[in-house]
Amino acid sequence: MKLITFQSLNALKDLLNKGYLEANSNFIDLKKSEATYSWVIEKMNKVLNNPHQIHYPIWCWVKCYNGICPPKHKGTPVKGFDVKITFNKPKKEIFITDFRRYSFLLNNMYIPKNLLDKERFDKKLQKLNITKEELKALSRPDKYESHRMDKDYLNICNEIKKSFDLCITEESDILQGCVWRIELDEIEKIEFLSDPKTCYGSLNYIRKNGKRSNWREDFYKKLK
Repeated sequence: MKLITFQSLNALKDLLNKGYLEANSNFIDLKKSEATYSWVIEKMNKVLNNPHQIHYPIWCWVKCYNGICPPKHKGTPVKGFDVKITFNKPKKEIFITDFRRYSFLLNNMYIPKNLLDKERFDKKLQKLNITKEELKALSRPDKYESHRMDKDYLNICNEIKKSFDLCITEESDILQGCVWRIELDEIEKIEFLSDPKTCYGSLNYIRKNGKRSNWREDFYKKLK
């Protein structure tokens, strides 16, 4: 399967020197993303072989609308996206998730099966007097010093975590992937991204209206 990842020049040097590329934890903001990384790593270790006992995954694009990755557009480049690497992996070595649904993980929000399920869960939160901001505190220790520890809150968070499995799907027009390692002989093409006025590899840039896309609302609109 053809995949695309955007990496830094240092990552490229690592790849060329070692003959393979693995994620470097020094460049991962674990305080911000440890909760979601933990979920991804747990699931990956269950479904993918990890012979080198790698701790963190490399993110890549699997599908974006009619292509593999987001199209380039005018804007500020993403920091650390210096090269675009096209490579190939057997499907059995890729952990694929829906890009829209993954945004729910980042905010510790429930992924509903349908509109009725969304309404049911929203009413449950209202009844228990639990706000979405309070839920977010569990997944973002970089922004919140603490979170609730009462039984109702923890039970709701457990229900939310179970819903995250709905993120593991290929039924989406925007799919992202995680792999443990990229071997040099798997690489098809390396492109240097040198245009300082062009943004590559991102869907979370600021649009012309001054806002970023709300991927959760986009997902809700697709529910029936």
